[in-house]
Amino acid sequence: MFNQERMIRSWRSISNLGFFENPLPFPDVRPANDAGDVDIIFRVKEKRTGNVNFGASVGQGTGLGGFIGLEQPNLFGKCKRGSLQYQFGQFIQDFNTSYTDPGIRGSLISGQVSLYRSRARYQIADLGQQTRTGGSLRVGFPFPRSRFTRIFTSYGLESVRFGTQGLLGTVTTNSCAGCVRSTFGVDLSRDTRLDMPFATEGQLQSISAQFNGGPLGGSATFQRYTTEFRNYTILARIGGTRPGTQPLRLTFGLSARSGAVFGNPGDFFFSQQFSLGGVQFGEMLRGYPEFSITPQGFATNTSTFNAQRGSFGSAFFASTAEVGLRFNQSLYVNLFYDAGNLWARPRDFDPTRLFRGSGLGVSTVTPLGPLGIDYAYGFDRRAADGRPDPKWQLHFRLGQIF
Repeated sequence: MFNQERMIRSWRSISNLGFFENPLPFPDVRPANDAGDVDIIFRVKEKRTGNVNFGASVGQGTGLGGFIGLEQPNLFGKCKRGSLQYQFGQFIQDFNTSYTDPGIRGSLISGQVSLYRSRARYQIADLGQQTRTGGSLRVGFPFPRSRFTRIFTSYGLESVRFGTQGLLGTVTTNSCAGCVRSTFGVDLSRDTRLDMPFATEGQLQSISAQFNGGPLGGSATFQRYTTEFRNYTILARIGGTRPGTQPLRLTFGLSARSGAVFGNPGDFFFSQQFSLGGVQFGEMLRGYPEFSITPQGFATNTSTFNAQRGSFGSAFFASTAEVGLRFNQSLYVNLFYDAGNLWARPRDFDPTRLFRGSGLGVSTVTPLGPLGIDYAYGFDRRAADGRPDPKWQLHFRLGQIF
């Protein structure tokens, strides 16, 4: 039987694939026979999907460098995705490759294989140097009787070595020789968002559990749990009434992220525990410098906010409310309000005590990935003597979308 809601959902799902030019024309409905059956015809125009990109980059975290990348989200014309990227610079040398099949042998089971080797020298907050080598295998299954919900299982193996400088050079006496992390993960995700990468409608609910060490082997035994919830709704559509044009969409969004670590992550604390503040490392809280939010509160005893062992906690909560204007798939401007905090242990969790920040953000999509600038006011910053000292903070984002 004809169902208008399902037809609109199919139309939006085809548009969300990212393979066709937008706006996608609404389908034609034509009689098929005298019995009342109809044909529904979607007319699409394929756009270029694969790309090769290269160039130079400069940033506080990577120094002067460059990048070379190859990505094809529609390999063989069957929606399979392959990517290869090499980024190099004064403080970074990063190589990663992945292959994703959203429907193995035409089934509803998806799979992804990833390999990487990354060496980074974090100038930000004097964190130090690390070299990570590893890979992962991820398989997804449809959730029974739910079109938009999937269950993923994964296994990853990673070895890490540290340099001799900064925080990472002081936490171990052997530069983490023999540090190996063996991980089994389970994720449950339901995603109905539309107009990606800057969503204007729909929801995302995600729960993730990772089990490290124990019978899996490795040099650390702990469990890590994270959750993420996002909700978007359109407030108004502006223009876009003429054929071939898109309306500007004014949207309201709410999001919340939280996490907890049980057990001792050992020398993997820098990547498996949580840090809060800024946008370049760890969990994001705009209006505050990197590593400025600690389990003891705002770090008032330093002007540089260097990373310390005490900068990391085993539980966090962060939330965002925003009103944004989506111009198209490549440009998004928003006003936001962030709130979050970090705790030493999961049992210390207290969502009534949060650090707040608010400001203006601009996001765009570049060949290297999403690029954003945020100018935010941190309401709960404090001076060295403990007095309230709210300030503005400028943030640059690369590869992250809010």
